[in-house]
Amino acid sequence: MAFAKGIAPLTVILIIALLALGAVGGMAGTALLGKAPECPSAASTARSEKELENLLEKSGAVTATDGEATTIAQKYIGAKVTDGRVCFTTNLAHASGKLTLGPVTPSFYASAGIDLSGTTPKTVNLDIKVGSMPDVPVVSDQAKGIVQKLINDNLAKVTLKEKYSVLFSQGSVTVNKLSQ
Repeated sequence: MAFAKGIAPLTVILIIALLALGAVGGMAGTALLGKAPECPSAASTARSEKELENLLEKSGAVTATDGEATTIAQKYIGAKVTDGRVCFTTNLAHASGKLTLGPVTPSFYASAGIDLSGTTPKTVNLDIKVGSMPDVPVVSDQAKGIVQKLINDNLAKVTLKEKYSVLFSQGSVTVNKLSQ
């Protein structure tokens, strides 16, 4: 398999997309007075991670839609993120949902590119919008700490044994295995 601990490349993208919130309250984060934007994609029927991984291994490429990505991602982050959704546009993965932080439940919208060409996955050009969040540094710092831990904990579990490219387009993502 291409990944340590049985995590398929597409699953890594989806986990990163939904957990790419590390800049909440930081320079890449923007506090909004109202609700943050939301991915339009609801969960839909999804192939199993094993099916997607086998397809990638056999054909060298696999594509998933917004709805399929949302379904797979919810399996991993459903306990931490309410109404988590994933959507794709040209060059970017986006994630939206709500994160309960004590007495507040801010909505978020995260956008990032993802680099799978190294030994570990990395987010690129991370941008975060947080809505319904009081402009209180302690709360923002708490959100930042929780989200950074989510990202770091999940990325630490992944070792890329092969290199991949990722192509984000409107409504879908394609992962291609790069020749060695």
